[in-house]
Amino acid sequence: MNETNFVIDGNQLDTNALNANTFKGFGYLSCNNSSRLLLDYKWEHQDSYHQILQILFGGKHPLMRMLKVEMGDDANTSSGTEPATMRSADDQANVRRGAGFQLIADAKAIQPELKTCVLRWGEPGFLRKRWFNVKTTDPNNQVDDQAYEPMYQWYKKTIIAAYQEYGYLIDYVDPDRNETKHPMTKWIKWFANRIANDQSEFPSGFPIDAYQRIKLIAADENYETDFGDSMIADKDLRIKVPAVGFHYNTNDGRHKPFTKLADYFNHEVWYSEGISPMTFGKYRVKASNGDGIGGVQSGLDVANRLIKSYVESRRSLYIFQPAVSAYYPGVNYSHKELIAASRPWSGYFAVDNIGLQCMKHFSDFAKAGWDDENAWRYLTSACDSGVGGTENLDHRTAAPSYMTLMAPDKSNYSVIMVNDSGEPRTYRIQIKNVGRQLNQKLTVWQSVGPKDAADPYDSQIKQIRETITPIDGRAKITVNPHSIVTATTLELTHDDEVVYHRLQSTHDDYTLGINNDQGILYEDDFQYQDYPKNYLKSRGGTPRYTADQGGAFEVVNRNGKNVMGQQITEKQRALDWEYSFAPNLTFGDDKWTDYVVDVSMKFDDQTLQNSPTGNYFGIGLNEMTDVKGRLESAPYVFKLFTNGSCQLIKDDRIVELGYVDSLDVSQNHHVSFLDDGNQLKASVDGKIVFNYVDTDNPHFSGRVKLGSGYYHTQINQISVRKIHQNGPLISRRFDNLDDGVVYTGNWEHVCGLGNTKWNRTLSYGQPAVDNSTAVAFDFTGTGFSLIGTQESVSHLQVVVDGTILHWNYQPQKGGERSENTIITGLSVGKHHVQVTVIAGKYTLDAIDTIA
Repeated sequence: MNETNFVIDGNQLDTNALNANTFKGFGYLSCNNSSRLLLDYKWEHQDSYHQILQILFGGKHPLMRMLKVEMGDDANTSSGTEPATMRSADDQANVRRGAGFQLIADAKAIQPELKTCVLRWGEPGFLRKRWFNVKTTDPNNQVDDQAYEPMYQWYKKTIIAAYQEYGYLIDYVDPDRNETKHPMTKWIKWFANRIANDQSEFPSGFPIDAYQRIKLIAADENYETDFGDSMIADKDLRIKVPAVGFHYNTNDGRHKPFTKLADYFNHEVWYSEGISPMTFGKYRVKASNGDGIGGVQSGLDVANRLIKSYVESRRSLYIFQPAVSAYYPGVNYSHKELIAASRPWSGYFAVDNIGLQCMKHFSDFAKAGWDDENAWRYLTSACDSGVGGTENLDHRTAAPSYMTLMAPDKSNYSVIMVNDSGEPRTYRIQIKNVGRQLNQKLTVWQSVGPKDAADPYDSQIKQIRETITPIDGRAKITVNPHSIVTATTLELTHDDEVVYHRLQSTHDDYTLGINNDQGILYEDDFQYQDYPKNYLKSRGGTPRYTADQGGAFEVVNRNGKNVMGQQITEKQRALDWEYSFAPNLTFGDDKWTDYVVDVSMKFDDQTLQNSPTGNYFGIGLNEMTDVKGRLESAPYVFKLFTNGSCQLIKDDRIVELGYVDSLDVSQNHHVSFLDDGNQLKASVDGKIVFNYVDTDNPHFSGRVKLGSGYYHTQINQISVRKIHQNGPLISRRFDNLDDGVVYTGNWEHVCGLGNTKWNRTLSYGQPAVDNSTAVAFDFTGTGFSLIGTQESVSHLQVVVDGTILHWNYQPQKGGERSENTIITGLSVGKHHVQVTVIAGKYTLDAIDTIA
């Protein structure tokens, strides 16, 4: 058996290190469109919105103690577009755009002491020219000093606007670019001096003294650690930057600069961006590898990162990117969250109860916060991690991994131990100079996978396993395979906020528009007459249920009527964080099928710029994945250009060209695009342009995308309708590892895959000699679809209610998240389905049921 000995000695606790060793718990990073749909939850189902915030920020033991907000630039920064608070140097900052700043206000209403931070992920268009050299290998010297003041004013005006609008002042600012590879130390020092001494052009009543005390955090590098070396070498920089952080790397630099910054200079060190668990734990417990609630990028992996990042580089705060995924799934980094919130019309959201409770094994058993909040401290001498890896901790997982947190008065302590291996590990602990008595009892709380496959996935989560009374100051604790344990002197047995309860939405989910007896799935004329008068203003003009993936689509008033207008021209185009594509947005339900999109729109015929083919309007159908944030991420796209030319695009390839005679770009136009089974039809002002039948792996369901060039394209009205009013709609989608899916025979279930797989899971089935490789499920409806890209040719036998419908069905290859098998025309009611793999290797990602 693996054994580890260590000592908990209260005399080793450093209570003079200020914020260098306070346990700060966790933070929430709102960025790259990740919180966007929370705006709609707030208006459509305020109870769900508050429930989500309460889970993260509420209670006696709040999980989140920091909310960090991206200052967007109107360009895609990986998962979507965060709007810029300013679009010209003369603008007043508008912090109502996007969800981030009002999210802080709403979270602070629950937790007034919540700390806040802002940084930028790129530069809006009005700063593009001055800051262009920020993307060189030497921005410290290549960006001219004259660029500093306009950038500072963007930060300053945004901070002032947040105070005026919501009543709070930001606590920390990173002046540098997110994930820079070349920190701009000259700019950081300049910014520190400027903010500390700025006394002019503040509104009446603004707390200037507090503004001057805003702390700097830098440099938010990604893996790199050289900023730590710069801090060690430069005393002036150390004085100006009291907090440092970097991303996705548990280790320190070669010369241990971050450890030195904490241990010798009392600096805060943050894990200033890290992953949330990928693939909900309820699916992980069904994986074939037997890792239970653990495995790469699981809740246990993230818990190990928290421990190792403190041991190796003194990180005392871990910030999730994102904590809540309030964007449409399918974008870059999907299925990486503690809470998934992409269904605002129903109010439904999903909680990764296992991932969440792995984090609460820390925050429920120690007071998280800062020095002035009497927060608990890390007892550095009683923390260790030998787990291998710098980001994904995927080898030497049987090595010791433990962290000790202690109250500053040494009255209580908690030890968190993680074992993400298949072997148990025993810890023998000597305890001295701590607690109110020598042998203070320890309550051992454990989270581990279910004992039996038939048990609920969370039946062993956050359970009291035992109570230990040390003998002569010595205790022995065994940590079972693939589990996390907290041993604490705190008496929390009857604390209802600590005792595990499954957290879930109070709302059932449903397909958007499914209950409309007129066949209307969605419509918007942007007037919002049924909403309060402050609806649009409070949202910064954000249209309902839309998520920008490029540019900025906002509701504006034109000639006394609200329209949705694209705001960004080439002149206003951002200096991208990495890359972004032309303006486009996504809306709707990925369960829509057989629908028509009608749009009343008008081209921008006033903006003159050097892009002869860049002025167009496009509609995309059946979007399921959008990793790059493009209009053409939709498998079917119809584009109409100002010169009358048209394109029909399938899977990012032009399949037909067309033309509209005498297109008057000064007038409104009606553009229509539909998908009926495998038939595509597009028309302009009632004239059919394309009528196309897709016979090569057609796509049958998904959301809608709209896109344009960098012009002020105007959209007056949108309508999405079922083509056949009484036709079917997908009523439910469940994952291949859902409880309702039963497997027999030769299957392999894999978790933690790429973000183009539903919940990052797949099941692979290959024939068994006795034809026992089958998947079975029950549903109510008139049909079903099987989803998953086929890596090779396979054949299935399909049986419904005991009757063989297909002896030898060959699934189509399919695209990511799209159908490979569709069975329709069943009688209305309950059905039992069994699908047997009779040849080849079959891949199952999810199952749709059709109502």
